[in-house]
Amino acid sequence: MFIDDKGKLFGKVNFLDLLVILIIIAALAFGGWYFMRNKGGDGSRLTIRYTIESVQKEPEYFDHIIPGESVVDGQTKQPMGKIVSFEKIPTRILAQDNENMTLVYDELEGMYDGYIVVELDAEVDYPDLKSGDEEIKLGKLVAYRSESAAIHGYIVGIDYDAEKLKEMK
Repeated sequence: MFIDDKGKLFGKVNFLDLLVILIIIAALAFGGWYFMRNKGGDGSRLTIRYTIESVQKEPEYFDHIIPGESVVDGQTKQPMGKIVSFEKIPTRILAQDNENMTLVYDELEGMYDGYIVVELDAEVDYPDLKSGDEEIKLGKLVAYRSESAAIHGYIVGIDYDAEKLKEMK
């Protein structure tokens, strides 16, 4: 047979040692494939604009939102684009009108909601849009920093060329 009395394959290599080496090589190959399969995508990029809603802030908060400033993720310091524009509107809350037994919108005095538009040259790993390891997706709670402000809110809109994104499949 192929294995002799001493457990050596063809009289030269110990069968168990060879089996252990093959298992280690297979584990390393699988581990490399597993961790590298989604890294970096195919290098496709797409310019997107996404809107962050920041609610119930005092008016002074928006004095520090400056179009043209770069924003980074507050924890990872990953670049997340540049502020393109922003709009602030009085905060409106849903309240009950006890006289008419209806629900009405009331303004919260001295409080504003802001909509901050950020532009980013995003990486596309279809269908995901990313900046480094940070995903850009609707409903995501973000904590960003610019040179002048700390921005906290939810992503409520993403604008991009849908046809170009489909071509990147």
